Amino acid sequence: MSALLRAEWLKLRSVRSTWWSLLLLVGVSLLFTTWATVGSSTEGGSPGQPGDNDIVMDSLAGVWFGQIAVAVLAVLAITSEYSTRMIRTTFAAMPGRRRLLTAKTAMVAALALPLGLATSVLCFLLGQAILRGNGFTYENGYPAASLADGETFRAVAGSGLYVGLLAVFSLGVGAILRHTAGAVTTVLALILGPVIAFNLLPERVAEVVEKVSLIGAGIAMQQTVERSDSIPLEPWQGLAIVAAWVAAALAPAFWLIARRDA
Repeated sequence: MSALLRAEWLKLRSVRSTWWSLLLLVGVSLLFTTWATVGSSTEGGSPGQPGDNDIVMDSLAGVWFGQIAVAVLAVLAITSEYSTRMIRTTFAAMPGRRRLLTAKTAMVAALALPLGLATSVLCFLLGQAILRGNGFTYENGYPAASLADGETFRAVAGSGLYVGLLAVFSLGVGAILRHTAGAVTTVLALILGPVIAFNLLPERVAEVVEKVSLIGAGIAMQQTVERSDSIPLEPWQGLAIVAAWVAAALAPAFWLIARRDA
């Protein structure tokens, strides 16, 4: 397994798409966090009586755009070998295909999780600085949010964890479909499709879709303020739903990789 992990790390770091994807994850997340918070303003409140703005979740808004980059990276981690037929060489060198997929999963997670956490922290710090300049201050009812606060730390760490889990989910989809365009399209449809469906479906159906979707569960992991439009899930429930999506992708991936021809 150690040899497999070294080989997978060599594959990931030796292609430019990996570094471009990671750069886009950070850059796009920070860019859209800036865009989302610069336009945010408050009419003001008073200490103890703030508005209903969730300034922690607002600071993490950019992560929802940056996640696309890490999803594409995870898909390419396996589909690129199928598209070039190099997967035959990989299987010849390592007949234990499930061990190979385990190594790929571990390396993708080891790359995406820490960078997802770092990106979430950077987005939070940037967003908070902008929001304070826009009037979200203690005098207006918004005490400064800090990573030392339990709820704030949970939301920021949850965002990073979501990015890591999304990468593993995307790898699983790539292993099932073995085609880059098809896998990327499927992952993006599963992430972004519910956003469109919320406004088109009947209210009761939309609420169910909201609860079981990847993006709905991810938002539940970020929420720190209960509002009328909040996702009706506890953070731990959101984490459990995201984990269920990961399991739903990995289980058939591990089953199929040992049974199909390269």
